[in-house]
Amino acid sequence: MTDADASAGLASTLVALTVAFLLVTLVSGTLLDFNWTQAVLIGGFAGVVAVVSAWLTDRRAGGG
Repeated sequence: MTDADASAGLASTLVALTVAFLLVTLVSGTLLDFNWTQAVLIGGFAGVVAVVSAWLTDRRAGGG
């Protein structure tokens, strides 16, 4: 694995984490009417799931 491949993998993982956290937090806090503490916890869990999914996808593709 080259440095460019590692950087691309890290970047995609961080994007997946950020997008999942923000999207799920905003939806659960505004549309589903959770309080904001619960919304942040749910968003954090969704972010962890997104990172694990990105990592598993990269491994199955032969990247790791």
